[in-house]
Amino acid sequence: GLSLAGGTAMAANFNLPIAGLPNPAAASYAFRAATPIDQMRSLDCLTQAVYYEAGNQSEDGQRAVAQVVINRVRHPSWPNSVCGVVYQGAMRAGGGCQFTFTCDGSLARTPMPALWAQARRVAAEALAGRTFAPVGMSTFYHANYVFPSWAPRLVKTAVIGAHLFYRLPGLAGAPGAFSDAYAGGE
Repeated sequence: GLSLAGGTAMAANFNLPIAGLPNPAAASYAFRAATPIDQMRSLDCLTQAVYYEAGNQSEDGQRAVAQVVINRVRHPSWPNSVCGVVYQGAMRAGGGCQFTFTCDGSLARTPMPALWAQARRVAAEALAGRTFAPVGMSTFYHANYVFPSWAPRLVKTAVIGAHLFYRLPGLAGAPGAFSDAYAGGE
């Protein structure tokens, strides 16, 4: 499939409509880690995702990214740990990173303390069960300056800040599909 970039991508993103279907909020789910180390790791991994993917965005933009990670942990198609979801594909030869920051060198950048603290608060609240309703059951997102080949095959749910959000079509993206329990280990 063809991926677009720049102005062409912006136009394609604009022309792909947000679905008129119901977009129910994800159910609240509090993550209970097996050990304090697992708790720390889950918070670190989700903080990294929020910071490196949306640290320069509004709090809504940050909560939206956190919710996608949480949704993936709860869905059987993805790993059932926070770090497993965030770093899925990052260790594979040839990439396949699910979150760009895990492969593009972003982790070498020293975080700005105030923005890191905010990302950590957003992550901690998400792990404690705070949901971000506008993205619903979304399990995908991308920046507005790209148009990935997969976008038209999914259900566009929201535009928040610089990101567009999507859920799986049909029952795979419905609330009943989000049935996996958190493994508790990171």
